[in-house]
Amino acid sequence: MRPSTAVLLAAVSVVSSAHTLAEGASRFRLIRSSSGSRGTQQGDRFLIEDPRSVFQRGQDRQVVVLFEWQGPPGRHRFEGLWKDPAGRVVFTSVSELSARGPRFAVYWGLSLPDAVATGTWVLEAQIDGETAGVHAFQIVEAPPDPAAPGAPRALSVSELYQRGVSATLTIEGLDASGRRIGLASGLLLAPGLVLTTFEAINAARSVRILTPGAGRPETSDVVSWSRREDRAVLRAPGAGNEAVERAPAELAVGDRCYFLDVQSDGSRVIVDTTVVGRSAAGDLVLNDLPSEATTGAPIFDEFGRVVARIAGSGLIGASLLDVRALADSRAALRGSWTRPLGAAPAPDAPSRSLLDLEEAGEFVKPLVPTHHFVSGVLGTGVDTRGPVPIAVGQGFRFSRRDGACFVFVTWNPAGKQDNTARFELYDDDNRRLGASDPRRVKLRSGQPFVQYWQMDVSRSRPGVYRVDVVLGTDPVWRTFFRVTE
Repeated sequence: MRPSTAVLLAAVSVVSSAHTLAEGASRFRLIRSSSGSRGTQQGDRFLIEDPRSVFQRGQDRQVVVLFEWQGPPGRHRFEGLWKDPAGRVVFTSVSELSARGPRFAVYWGLSLPDAVATGTWVLEAQIDGETAGVHAFQIVEAPPDPAAPGAPRALSVSELYQRGVSATLTIEGLDASGRRIGLASGLLLAPGLVLTTFEAINAARSVRILTPGAGRPETSDVVSWSRREDRAVLRAPGAGNEAVERAPAELAVGDRCYFLDVQSDGSRVIVDTTVVGRSAAGDLVLNDLPSEATTGAPIFDEFGRVVARIAGSGLIGASLLDVRALADSRAALRGSWTRPLGAAPAPDAPSRSLLDLEEAGEFVKPLVPTHHFVSGVLGTGVDTRGPVPIAVGQGFRFSRRDGACFVFVTWNPAGKQDNTARFELYDDDNRRLGASDPRRVKLRSGQPFVQYWQMDVSRSRPGVYRVDVVLGTDPVWRTFFRVTE
């Protein structure tokens, strides 16, 4: 049943009175707040698609609240305290934003399990520790729907976390000596078949799979792979026999979903996030940026069913800085990509070993750490007028009209060594397009120096390219850049 008009007016008065108090005590003036069950990203703005303040338990799966303020520009920390009808804080949403102007907005979402408490809820917003406004909404009991007696039950956050723990695998790429050279996540796509990222198997001789049951099977058999999609399916009978439960529909912009993010100590925390848009390549983009070790992890809907996976960039060997610098949309700059799970290969599909893939040139050679190297950049030119040359026009995107792109590196030798240095150029299919002639370098402690090479990009086809700087036979620095018309 819909609440009465009097109840709705009471909810609005709560917002108005709290708003007035916040204005008098805070540097931030709340311009407006609104709520709904879904929203969409349109450029720099987030819009509530169905603005309302009343939600039905068992029918609505989430509440999205949008705040908009006027205040001092700069970087701010935003906290949203979700208070149930008893006034208890049941969840805290945290965001950080660099406001470029005096007007800025933040939105948060709260998942609504079937057992959520009914009554008046309040979301209290704080900016840099200052109370900056509240928004009230109601959750009411929905009438039973006899037409859907078998409808799935929305899980609580605790249940979703346990579902994620049981379905999310940790994937370790190992070199020939058994040393870990890669770390990612994965899931059981079908009995004995593990889906992970191509980055996780790149340059590995074997892969160790850490399962929820404390098993640690190893495998070197790859059934299918795609570098561009950052996807690899491994044959690993010891990984389990119960594949993840898939959702019947794919994600869409505005949907709420969950994944388990890997922390610096190896633990996982549940992330409640939203699909906020699409990248230029068509991939859905989440509002949250997970750690690199989380790529490959399953993404769940509110019923605990797997709807997609956290995708890598497809730029094998790229740093997070490279990926963000080459992103094709503003949404991609602040979030992560998702990709469908795809069909599982047939159980008897042939496989190839990781060594076979390496010998076929599928892998990108991993970087070799060295104390001699300091930094590298790309630019449109080099200024040699000062005592030390410096790169100008630094960036990750170059037009064919620029004519040239310079690879500029700085060395600070940590010891005595005579060697050679060169750069190598690759396309996004890992095909070697060329290299500079090796230059002799005399590395001496306390004698830093710079080195640069020029590349002609005037005739390069538009696309993404990779540069490796090689000391002797070892790549010691890598970056990616895009060529446009």
